Amino acid sequence: MKIAVAQMRTTAGELERTAERMVELAKKAADEGAQLVVFPAAALMGVWPVDPPSQEGLLLDLAEALVKISEEVPCPCIVPVLSDADGAPAPEAMLVHDGELTPLKLSALLRSSATGQTDKHAGEGLEEDGPAPDLPVFELGGVHFGLAFSFDDLNDFDDYDFDVDVVLYLDGYGFAMDDPSSAMGVSVSDGRFMDDAEATDAWIVGVGSLGTYGTQVFTGSSFVLTPWGELAAQSPSFEEDLLIADVDPELDGPLDHPLNPEVYDRPLVAWNALSQGLAESLSQMGFTQAAVLVDGTLDSSAVATLATDALGPTNVHALLVTGIDDKLDSSARRLAENLRLPVRELPMAALSPDHALAADLAQAHLVALAREEGAMPLSNLDKTALALEVLPGSMPHAGLAPLGDVYRYAVIELVHMRNTISPVISRTSRHAFEVPAIPGIEECGLTAESRLDFVDYVLASHIEWGRPLSDIVDDGGHPQVVSAILDRLASCEPARMSCGPVIVASSRTLEDVAWPLGMMWRDRARTKAERAGEGIGGTISLGDDLDEAIAQATEELGSVAGSHDASKGQQGGEEAGVPATPRDREKDMRDILNLLRDFSLTGGLAADQPEGRSGRHGQGGRPGPGGTPGDSSIWRTFSEN
Repeated sequence: MKIAVAQMRTTAGELERTAERMVELAKKAADEGAQLVVFPAAALMGVWPVDPPSQEGLLLDLAEALVKISEEVPCPCIVPVLSDADGAPAPEAMLVHDGELTPLKLSALLRSSATGQTDKHAGEGLEEDGPAPDLPVFELGGVHFGLAFSFDDLNDFDDYDFDVDVVLYLDGYGFAMDDPSSAMGVSVSDGRFMDDAEATDAWIVGVGSLGTYGTQVFTGSSFVLTPWGELAAQSPSFEEDLLIADVDPELDGPLDHPLNPEVYDRPLVAWNALSQGLAESLSQMGFTQAAVLVDGTLDSSAVATLATDALGPTNVHALLVTGIDDKLDSSARRLAENLRLPVRELPMAALSPDHALAADLAQAHLVALAREEGAMPLSNLDKTALALEVLPGSMPHAGLAPLGDVYRYAVIELVHMRNTISPVISRTSRHAFEVPAIPGIEECGLTAESRLDFVDYVLASHIEWGRPLSDIVDDGGHPQVVSAILDRLASCEPARMSCGPVIVASSRTLEDVAWPLGMMWRDRARTKAERAGEGIGGTISLGDDLDEAIAQATEELGSVAGSHDASKGQQGGEEAGVPATPRDREKDMRDILNLLRDFSLTGGLAADQPEGRSGRHGQGGRPGPGGTPGDSSIWRTFSEN
């Protein structure tokens, strides 16, 4: 079967125009022999639902667009749509075939209910849980298809025995620097999809969305993988494409002419994603120009260069702030010349002898310049600054923060990569960054770069990877510093609320881990004994009847285990001279604590809690092989854990 992937750049909610383009692309694909055309998940409606009062009108207009598509496309198509489930996005896919529209997820759910699958799974308990009851599986032209919207869906296809020939993965995920799989085909050798092909023994068709929806950036790079892991076809990143590939379920391989997977260049893909995100975000806000503050520091140089790449030099207005340091002044002037930016100079001495006040006034001058030029002011704050350096009571930074979801250590990496294209940023600027002023940070590295690496390692461990403070300390040491970093992260929450939007570039943003206002409790590093629950034994009761039942069940299990151990001892233990061991009280307490955590609001009994990528901007599921927070040695140890 010939399958076409219509990798198209759209504007969310532009239903009539997008429907017309879908029909055009379907006709073109059919002319080239395609028997199924698959459109990207975000093409029609983006990745986030509208507010509930607007849903009725949107759905009526969406229905008109779907009817138009069903009446005019010459071949079967998969058209993804988006609905709302209690305020969260609920993706669906319509199978358009012979003038009819079939909602695939809804059909799968109803079919599961009719056959009793949902009730069966509900009664089996967590350990016997099955796949999601709304996981679409359908047949078309003799080929059996499975449909996945998220990594959780792919996990189900991996873990359970589905009779499918092809798995269609509709990416609604967005690019994340810490997850190679989010870059789709360009990182296929580093991500999870080859493992998915092997686990399912099916063709994997990755359908990449393209463009910026909200603040999430999609890079395209659709692909087709064979069950044995060869790359059959791939679309370019950041470009529209009509990808048509022959998918033959009877073929055992190898292909006559497979493609060689690319070497994943994370900094290059990330820079291009941020550039696309900046240009399209400004366009969606009604701007074609930006104003930047250039003072020779690392972040200001990176933002000015990124804006120039995204918008062109004639659309970027630079406010050159001088007087802080002669070398930085020289680097800032040289950068503006290299980028050919129109410049307005602002001496710091003319503002105030108070450095903090002068910096605030410079921000006000940037806003005034932006207003004068009809431009959007850009903030130079990175993720590290937003996490630890925006203090309550400080003046908020106006405008969009292009690097607001990129750690400072990664900004260094991005700038080094950008300079390999053209060396516009000086060595002085590349080293003009500060390590957040955390007590004891001097002990965490011999150089400023290594100390910054440690700070960002702690932040990413907590934010992206959801690790408790004690786990971070166990791996990286320095308990007082780790505690101080996470305390500062919580303390800066009120100031972050007044900062502008960021372009999402990670699996979890600072917004996803917002600390409750007024919460005075802070975590600290715990000993092994504390984490095992010593000192709280006997104080927890679930009620006399449940306590008695649990105690009886525990005793019976202990008796069975004891008998089993005794028989093993008779068979080989006496020869080895290994004495019987008493019950492990520490393990018992750990099991009790785990039970309590399971019953907590965020615990494991919440059936819809995704693994791994669980922020607002992700859809859940494990990142897959190679999903690391960074590339330095300290990150590699962390990623293996």
